[in-house]
Amino acid sequence: MLQIKLVGVNKMEAVKLVRLDYRLIHGQVITKWNNKVQATEIIIIDDTLTKDSFMMDLYTMAAPPGIKVSVVTEDEFVERNINNKLNNGNILVLLKSVKTLKNLVDKDLIFKEVQIGGLGGGKNSKQVVTGITITPEDLELLKYVFERGVDIYFQVTPEENRVHFNKIS
Repeated sequence: MLQIKLVGVNKMEAVKLVRLDYRLIHGQVITKWNNKVQATEIIIIDDTLTKDSFMMDLYTMAAPPGIKVSVVTEDEFVERNINNKLNNGNILVLLKSVKTLKNLVDKDLIFKEVQIGGLGGGKNSKQVVTGITITPEDLELLKYVFERGVDIYFQVTPEENRVHFNKIS
């Protein structure tokens, strides 16, 4: 009998934007991107951050009133998807690192598209678009994710044009 494996993209109806930005919740995300998606919940996926209650509290306080903030591990997010817990409201998903994105893909959670908003600096970083630099290591991880069907694009603010990954890789 043929078995079809359902990947994450089929279940995350409420996820309106997946953004990779090492700053996570900051003014740009809240004032500009949140206006675009009208988020009712922000989910930060970061295994390390879930162990730091002080930083979790800071990110929760940084969100506008009325927006729920959840900080979850990679496995918790995958479990939410499996259990259809990502189907209500408007969800803004934030990732801090390309490694987290790659790990989610390795767990068969494939986002339809991922916006890169900021990767921070690093040794041998090169600018790919205004305001975004990338290390050779992150570039290789993004290639891996892209080759598995995730549409990746770079865009710091909504006013800027998207620059698709295949234009810079």
